[in-house]
Amino acid sequence: MIRLEKTIVAGSMALLLAGTSFFMPQNKAMAARTIKIDGNPSEWDGITAYKSNDSKIAKWSVSKNDDYVYFYVQQNGGNIYGQPITSTNFIIKYEDGSSDGIRFGANMNAVKNGTFGDIDGVGDKDKASEPSQEKDKYETEFRIPQKFFGGKKYTLEYCGTKVKSEDITDLKSKDEETKSDYVYNGIKIDGNFSDWNAVDKKDVTGNTEKNNNLSKAAVVFDGDYIYIYLKETSDGAALASGSYSRGAYELLTDTGRRTSLKLVKKDGKYQVEVNDYVNHQMKGESIKVEHSNLQYEISVPVSALKQYNKKVSFGYYCADKPLVEDIVNIDKGSSHGALNKKFDGITYDGEYSDWDDYPHSLIEYSTQGGQTDDSEAALYASDGYLYGHVKSLLHKTTEGKNEFMPFAVRANKNDKTSISFRFVSVDKDGNINWNPKLTNLENGTYEFTLVDIGSWTTYKNVSDKGFIDYGKIKITAGSKYDEMEYQIHMNKLAKKFGLDENEMKVLQAQYINIGEEWVTYAGTSTGPFVGVTMCCLTAAGVLSYKKRKDKKSMMRIAE
Repeated sequence: MIRLEKTIVAGSMALLLAGTSFFMPQNKAMAARTIKIDGNPSEWDGITAYKSNDSKIAKWSVSKNDDYVYFYVQQNGGNIYGQPITSTNFIIKYEDGSSDGIRFGANMNAVKNGTFGDIDGVGDKDKASEPSQEKDKYETEFRIPQKFFGGKKYTLEYCGTKVKSEDITDLKSKDEETKSDYVYNGIKIDGNFSDWNAVDKKDVTGNTEKNNNLSKAAVVFDGDYIYIYLKETSDGAALASGSYSRGAYELLTDTGRRTSLKLVKKDGKYQVEVNDYVNHQMKGESIKVEHSNLQYEISVPVSALKQYNKKVSFGYYCADKPLVEDIVNIDKGSSHGALNKKFDGITYDGEYSDWDDYPHSLIEYSTQGGQTDDSEAALYASDGYLYGHVKSLLHKTTEGKNEFMPFAVRANKNDKTSISFRFVSVDKDGNINWNPKLTNLENGTYEFTLVDIGSWTTYKNVSDKGFIDYGKIKITAGSKYDEMEYQIHMNKLAKKFGLDENEMKVLQAQYINIGEEWVTYAGTSTGPFVGVTMCCLTAAGVLSYKKRKDKKSMMRIAE
């Protein structure tokens, strides 16, 4: 039995110690070789394969037992709609001078004799064609009863090669194929899929996502790359899979961050499109795609991932459930891009890195397939403050708009206990500027004071009676994205809402210029944000209520 060092499982990638056996196909006891007509050429290993002088055919082979003569043909090209083999034929010349042949019906719908007559004993179960694991190949197997040949000696001729009947491999001389454990030796993006044999491909035909056009999916996180395998139900179907039929997928990290991946075909080549922000993150690295026989293999550099600690998931963009979950890096020597730290609270300082390993949720300006990740947001409460964070890829502060103002906060999911905030600036003497510059900002960080959007603008100074400063907000304008964080006094919110602080079990924030989702932070039944229990929807720790819909070869080749 072959032993493995690495064993891959589609859902939870595991690294096994050397000497641990793999659960996939096990060794069989030695016996006479049998050929199963299923389009899988693995049983032909060790049986002579013959070259072809016809560009339609890559190679072919023949074997026999007492009951049948078996044929294997590998085609160059082919698909479910048509196969090159149908324009080729076998010639049979008997020792007594007679002749016959083997011909094929359209798209291999039948196997016929040399004059397109029926062959007694040959039906649908005696032929099979399947996409190859090799790029742009198609595999065909069929069998002909021995009685068709009448017990006479003959010579087969096909694609320039002749084989005498007495030279055809007798399966009794071949041991039963030994099904060895598959050994994972890495993935190469070349359109040949045999290196995926050690990876358990998940059946996703039952996925409930609208417009699911996939049958299989698998993911391997190995070192500095994430490798994705997809099998579609028909040619090109993956390009129209998922919500809005846009071929939009995502890598979702364990901190709730998403990298959207849009599968497209341009100028005859399959590609994955990402937004400018991810392109900037990858710093010249690229996403590679190969497609053949309804299958895709994709490599995504880890640099395309947003903040993660250990795990990522893959699936349709913003779907309720990923296709493949809890994928970890099988290369234990690699920690490329991982945060490798634990959340230790928030400091309001405009630095933002303390938000990295804290769960975030997505806010979308448009929900129609999500080619851009509009914003990610989070809320946190501690020491009498509510903290908020948003990273926005809309980056409108440099373009004549401000995507952050106004924003609203509400308690207990109740619009009657809510407040919308206006940003004002306050100088060192406490003087209030009710109309500070908020748009066309130069790159940099700016701080503002948060006031009720309904406040009287007659207040001149923060010391004026009745003026309420609810907290502060820092906004960083950048060329690729804008980012902000704020802190709000919990006691002032409670007073505004007419509640005790311990009555505010759930706080939510909404950034209306980005999207209508409410980002939620939940407290506990014993008090406000003590021993916090985080509610979750798409990522542990964050709830996001979506409302906007429209804004949004082992063979030996004979010489």
